Amino acid sequence: MGTLVQDLRYGIRMLAKNPGFTAVAVLTLALGIGANTAIFSVIDASLLRPLPYQHSERLVNLTMRFRRGSRFVVAPHFVAWRDQSNLLDGFGAFGFGFNGYGDGANLTGMGEPVRIKIAPITVGFFRLLGVTSIAGRDFLTEEGERGRSRVLILSAGVWRQNFGGNPDVIGKTVNLDGTPYTVVGVMPAGLVYPPGEAWVPEVLDATNSLPSSPDFPLLTVIGRLKTATSIEQARSELQLVTDRFNKQVTPSGRAHAFSQARVEVVPLHALLAGDVRALLFILLAAVSFVLLIASANVANLLLVRAAGRAREVAIRAALGAGRARLIRQLLTESVLLAASGGALGLLIGLWAVDAMKQLIPPSLPNDIHLDSRVLLFVVVISVASVLFFGLLPALLASRPDLSTACRGEAAPGPDGRGAHRLRELLVVAEIGLSVVLLASAGLLVRSFWRLTETDPGFDASHVLLADCWLPVTMVSNSERQAAFFAQVLERLRALPGVEQVGATTHYPMSTFNALSSNLDIAGAPAVELSAPISIASVSPDYFRAMRIRLVKGRSFNQDDGGRAQNVAMITESVARGAFPGRGAVGREMSTDGPKGPWRTVVGVVTDTHNYALDREPWPEIYVPYMQSPSFFMTFVVRTSGDPAQFAPVLKQAVASVDRNQPVSNIQTMEELMEKAVAPRRFKMLLLGAFAGLALLLAIVGLYGGVSYSVTQRTHEIGVRVALGAGRRDVMWLILGEGIFLTVAGLSAGLVGAWALTRFLTGFLYEVKPSDPLTFSAVSLLLAFMAMLACYIPARRATRVDPMVALRYE
Repeated sequence: MGTLVQDLRYGIRMLAKNPGFTAVAVLTLALGIGANTAIFSVIDASLLRPLPYQHSERLVNLTMRFRRGSRFVVAPHFVAWRDQSNLLDGFGAFGFGFNGYGDGANLTGMGEPVRIKIAPITVGFFRLLGVTSIAGRDFLTEEGERGRSRVLILSAGVWRQNFGGNPDVIGKTVNLDGTPYTVVGVMPAGLVYPPGEAWVPEVLDATNSLPSSPDFPLLTVIGRLKTATSIEQARSELQLVTDRFNKQVTPSGRAHAFSQARVEVVPLHALLAGDVRALLFILLAAVSFVLLIASANVANLLLVRAAGRAREVAIRAALGAGRARLIRQLLTESVLLAASGGALGLLIGLWAVDAMKQLIPPSLPNDIHLDSRVLLFVVVISVASVLFFGLLPALLASRPDLSTACRGEAAPGPDGRGAHRLRELLVVAEIGLSVVLLASAGLLVRSFWRLTETDPGFDASHVLLADCWLPVTMVSNSERQAAFFAQVLERLRALPGVEQVGATTHYPMSTFNALSSNLDIAGAPAVELSAPISIASVSPDYFRAMRIRLVKGRSFNQDDGGRAQNVAMITESVARGAFPGRGAVGREMSTDGPKGPWRTVVGVVTDTHNYALDREPWPEIYVPYMQSPSFFMTFVVRTSGDPAQFAPVLKQAVASVDRNQPVSNIQTMEELMEKAVAPRRFKMLLLGAFAGLALLLAIVGLYGGVSYSVTQRTHEIGVRVALGAGRRDVMWLILGEGIFLTVAGLSAGLVGAWALTRFLTGFLYEVKPSDPLTFSAVSLLLAFMAMLACYIPARRATRVDPMVALRYE
């Protein structure tokens, strides 16, 4: 213990004696460790942190995978599992929609009306999770029976935002789509599952949960494994239960479909983490490269420093210090560097996490903070970096030339052919790793640029969007639906600052739409297009509000009402697929089979990216909303000024028609576009930042290696100059060494990039993993930076005084 304290004191004294070296080494390590800390913090929050439920590691998602890839559970399967399973402690389920229409309801009766997301859940769902209410109570068992009084549990967010956090709301009555519900409880904040802002009991009984039931509710199901039960054991048991159940199902068509389905069981944590694993592990690989480059840099620094301390080490060995003692002393100094770098890296990582929170897309959690796993990770990589950058220099430095030291001459130190090659190898490795990161980042930059240059088919500027869901009581009354939206559009149109107003059931870059795969053409065979057909009900001015260009024919007008001839407008992709080589305008078609209704095509408009900017536009058919009313529409308002400032006025216009009708999801079209590209921007900026850091470290490493070479070759340079070598000869002598290292590193890096960038294929858009333009640009950038790094020490070498150099030792 005494010798360890002595080594620590001596190590601190030696590092303090050379503050320049210490500062550079600590900062280099801190940058590498900080980058790793930031990304690991995101991984910890996304994949490692337990869910906020009791024994969450035993919670699993249960589903049926059908032949066409769809996944869901029907109520009778859920009841069979719940009643017959012996390997699970409990089951819970929630439905896909509220009242069969959408995923929410209009909440009225307590202040300003709002639209909230509702999830019907089975009684006992929260008890299965181990979650207790912060106000009121959970659902009672009898409240899951049909005909019981309607009750509601609120999320903490809705309770605070819409009810001021008042506990007196318990027992009060509110209206969901005009139907009274009694508030019985409030659940705590941070509840990520089940989804929703409020919950009602899911009713499962003889009318919908028996094999002979005419209609089955579709459910998402979770369960809790018993202790020591594996996922495979649970899956096998539930498959047996399912197979027994399927033999009881009628009619035969349904039984056949069920018999083809297979039970799947996955941890709930994995389900909620989604598909972010690939992205996070790519980012972790990137920051691992950064740490390797940083460690190689510090290893080079230690090799250079060991050469300067060779006489000191030789004298200590001559005085009796064994090789193990010397290695321990040198490693102690490396540990001190790693500890300092780890502490500073932790601070840099925390700062980086705060910066990343501004960029994190919705698919990743925003609740990222320091915990014990992050601290342990910092300790582990700090120790690992010591082994990487400290061990080999210590081994080389611990074998001094004692005969030279005893004669009082300068010891040559660990700078023979082996150490020289090691330094060169480290520099080549740094350059190669940085090339891989630069190529990866370059591909993402190219991809993002191509995406932002994509024409969406509409003009997103100065457009405000607002969803409007009518209450379920108006679902079957198409005349009231059409009349309501017509009144609101008329009032919005009359407001100052409004240029155009439209409405649609499916606006670009959204996923709520009706789909059809077949198209019947009058006087021609039915057509099946290569992609699903999106169908949207729109108002006459929708195309002008979105500035979607009319290619042929005419747009809708006020005469296209419910009593007029059924008409439709189609996109160019529909025209090409359904009417190849023929004019589409004037032709009749049907999306609902030969019995119609048949619609006459009156116009063709350009395709829009109606699903996602990075996917091919789906074929789309538009119908007048007066002929095909809907209980849901989105208002599209084009303004002359900032559209975001128009949101309160839009709410007032809707309230003037119906004071109990809320609007929701208010956003500008530009905000929606920003959200659409946010995941790609996040990947690009992070990988770009890490690639830039890697390039900086690699260039600093190259500069340090060439500079040290100039110092070691001062005597040789003096001899060459004395024998007649010119400045150009000296410069090319030094530049040649740097060029050799750069070319070697660049070649290795390009080969590595060619092999590794294939893992980025899923993140690229209209760019190939081996894109020659990107690889060429990366090569030129690195070559330019490397030449700058080599030029400075080469220029210094040309200024060496031959007389001084000849006396240099």
